Formats: sequence, structure tokens, C-alpha cells
Amino acid sequence: MPEATMEIQEYLETYVPELVGGYLAEKPVPGMEGTVFTVEVTVKGDKSLVFGITIEDACKIKLHPGGVENPMVSVTIPEDLMRNITRQVSAFTGRKMYDGASGAKGSLDIEMSMPGDWVMPLNITFNGAAEPKATIRGDAETLTRVMTGELNGPQTFIEGKIKMDGDMMFLMSLSSMLF
Repeated sequence: MPEATMEIQEYLETYVPELVGGYLAEKPVPGMEGTVFTVEVTVKGDKSLVFGITIEDACKIKLHPGGVENPMVSVTIPEDLMRNITRQVSAFTGRKMYDGASGAKGSLDIEMSMPGDWVMPLNITFNGAAEPKATIRGDAETLTRVMTGELNGPQTFIEGKIKMDGDMMFLMSLSSMLF
């Protein structure tokens, strides 16, 4: 196994659960008792790795090498970008994110422009459904600020700071999670 792949595997097995668990302990989410949120992450590189993450009651995190059955959200990301999304994964632990993800069906491509003139491609598949499909494009700072609620999503779209195309009804169904 290439060294970079082993590094990513070690990162996913130890660092991600500790980091996300730390965020959850730092900011407990009320009203999440009885919930189980599942994410499957496929890291594409020299050798693709698949890991499942289960978050129970927005406080207990468990990693599953090889994935999870019927994940609520499936994410595919290039190996060299894995470290950049850890904080984003932890954002999916609130009630708003859980409710939005549990009811969503479809595939969302996010094309995030990063410093240094490169684009981080991210695909999020909700509850195993490849269709409908939509794309959101924008710079990393703007998209992050929209997803954390610091910026108004519809306003940034109107101003042309983010671009969206594809199935607009699907995008609207995701608005409670994204904007």
C-alpha cells in the first residue's frame, strides 16, 4: 500500500473520529437523542479507501472500515483533499442537517475554488439516489460562509458569488442544510 494511502487510512481511523468527537463534545446538540446519522466516505487515490462513519445522538462517533450499509450521505473525494473536509463532516451533526439529509434523495456536486487556482470536487449522494442531480460552484470562503450561515445563500446566488445548475427543485429541497 502506498505511503500516502496508509497516511490517509491512519488519518481516517484515528484523527477524524477524535476531531469530530471533540467538536461534538465542545458543542453538544440538543434534541438529537435517538438519531443515527451515517456517512460513507470514498477516498480516491492510488488505492481507493471506503470508510463509514456513524454518529449516534450527535455525540457518539464510530468508524467502519469498508463502509456502512445504506448510508444517508455518500461522499467521494480525492485522496489529497481528505484533510480539508473534516470540519465539514462535523457540521452534519445538528438537527437541521440530520432532518435535511434523512429526507433528501439525489446527488449534489460541489465545485469549490481553492486558493492557488484549483478546484476541490466534492460529490454528495443523499440516501443512495443518483438522481436528481445538481451542481453548486463558488470559492471556498464564500461556500463555507454560506454553509455555516454567515452569508445568506440566496443573496450570494443573486450577487453571482455562487452558481447553481441542474435540478432546481432538488437544490431547493437542500436549502435547509445548505443555506
